[in-house]
Amino acid sequence: MFRKPKPDRTDTPAPSRRVRALADQLDEARDVHRLSTDPMLGAVTADRFRTSITRTMWVFLAIGLGFTTTGVHDFLAGNRPVTDPLWWGAWLAEPALAGILVTLLRWEAAMLSHGVSVNAKPVRYLKRLLLGATLIANVWAGLAPARGAVSKGMVFFHLVIPLVVFLLAEVMPVIQQACTRVREQALAIVPLATTSAPPPVAAERSAPVAPAPRLRLPAEISSRVDAAVTAARDEGREVTTEDIRRVARIPEQMAAQVLAQLTTHNGHKLDA
Repeated sequence: MFRKPKPDRTDTPAPSRRVRALADQLDEARDVHRLSTDPMLGAVTADRFRTSITRTMWVFLAIGLGFTTTGVHDFLAGNRPVTDPLWWGAWLAEPALAGILVTLLRWEAAMLSHGVSVNAKPVRYLKRLLLGATLIANVWAGLAPARGAVSKGMVFFHLVIPLVVFLLAEVMPVIQQACTRVREQALAIVPLATTSAPPPVAAERSAPVAPAPRLRLPAEISSRVDAAVTAARDEGREVTTEDIRRVARIPEQMAAQVLAQLTTHNGHKLDA
C-alpha cells in the first residue's frame, strides 16, 4: 500500500488580510514620511506660504490706502464745492502717492524674492515721506473737519490707520526676506547633483569615478549635526543615521550621505 505523503511543515501560511492591510499602511506611511521630509517640498511650501501671506498683506494695504484717500481729499478739498475742479483733483493726490508706494514695494519684494536685500537710505526715506504725508493729512482732516464737529473716533482712526499702513509697508519686506531665507535653507540641503551621470562606456570602465558632490547644510543644521556627533562620541558609540535624522529632518538617504561625509573627512564640520 502506498502511504499518504505527510504535509510539508516548512511551508509558511499565507499572510492574513489584516497583515496585508497593515503592510500596505506601513508602505504608505514610509512613502508619506519620505516625501514629507524631502527638502524640496519644504522649499515649495515656503514659497507658497510667502505668496499667500503677501497677497493677504496687499489686500489689507489696499483697504487701508482706500480709507486714507478720503482723509487726504478732505484735507485738500476743504470747503470747496463739487463744481470746483480742485475738489475732483483732490481725489488724485492719495492714489498718486499710494501708486508710488505700491510700485516701490513691488520692486522691493521682487528683489527680496531673489535674495537681494534692499537697505538703501533713499528707499527708506521715500517710503517714510509718502506715508508721513498721508499721516499728517489724515490727522489734520480729523482735527479740523471741513463740515461738522470734531469726532474723536474719526481722529483716532485717521491716526491709527495711516500708522498701520506705514507698518505694513515696513513689515512686508521683512516677511519676504524671512520666507526667502526659509526657502534657501531648504534648498541648501538638497544634493547638488540631482541627476545621476550616464553609465560609462566599456572602454572607460577602468577610469576613476569622480566623488559625489558634498552636501552644503545651513549653519544652524550643521551645528545641530555636530552636537549630535559629539554627544554620540561622548557616549562611546558610533554615529548613526538616526542620530543625524533626530536633529535634522532629512531623508534616510541624505542622512547616510551626511554620515559618509563625516566619516570620510574624519569628523570635520560640513560646509555651511
